[in-house]
Amino acid sequence: LDTGEIILLTRISIRYLTQVILVLTRILDAHGLALQWPGAYCVDSEYGCCVPKYGYPAEDFFVQSFTTFDLSLNKAIVRCNSDKPFDINKLEPIENNLNHYWSNIHCPRTDGTSTWKSEWRSYGVCSGLKEVDYFRAALNLRKNADVLGALAEQGINPDYRLYSTEHIKWAVNQKLGVMPGVQCRDGPFGKKQLYQIYLCVDKNGEAFIDCPKLPKLQCPEEVLFHPFHTWMLNATSPAKIMLPTEA
Repeated sequence: LDTGEIILLTRISIRYLTQVILVLTRILDAHGLALQWPGAYCVDSEYGCCVPKYGYPAEDFFVQSFTTFDLSLNKAIVRCNSDKPFDINKLEPIENNLNHYWSNIHCPRTDGTSTWKSEWRSYGVCSGLKEVDYFRAALNLRKNADVLGALAEQGINPDYRLYSTEHIKWAVNQKLGVMPGVQCRDGPFGKKQLYQIYLCVDKNGEAFIDCPKLPKLQCPEEVLFHPFHTWMLNATSPAKIMLPTEA
């Protein structure tokens, strides 16, 4: 290589390293944990909802996504490292809990592999965690949040009744000490229904924190809390019933 080529390669290397450093700094800001209420999805989905191929999910809030977040830009950070391919075999220790609490109830029936793969390739690779630790962290946070229990403690239950959106936020805040975001979608009787609870998590993926700025979430003053039972799920063949285990 001549002197000019060496200088050019050096500049490219420095530019690349600078970009890597910026990415690594950004991905350590925080995480966003979105918890989905399956009853709302079943009612509003054009095709209803189906029993996953691996068996019935829990009658509880599911993990919908666990995003890596840049607080300064208020934007998710995605696809940071393509050198960490998804390996379903690495999730075997927590497979049962994934099936129950990070479930795919879309129709037609499927398993969760494509969902988990997409989540890992989009956000997991940006988390700084090993694959199994990334998914385990989200499952543990879901368990610790116990949103369904927090709501029940304040008399908010999935029973078709209307509840104040602010009361829902307050109920979660009473348990976790942080203010959540609440997302709604179309429901029966011309009402909006509770669909998603959004929580911010520290950069280590361990503790809930207050969101400096919540994503744009829309809910009216009162929302319907639709029930969810496994009999609401469509199935073309019997599915196994497996009890969840600790993550």
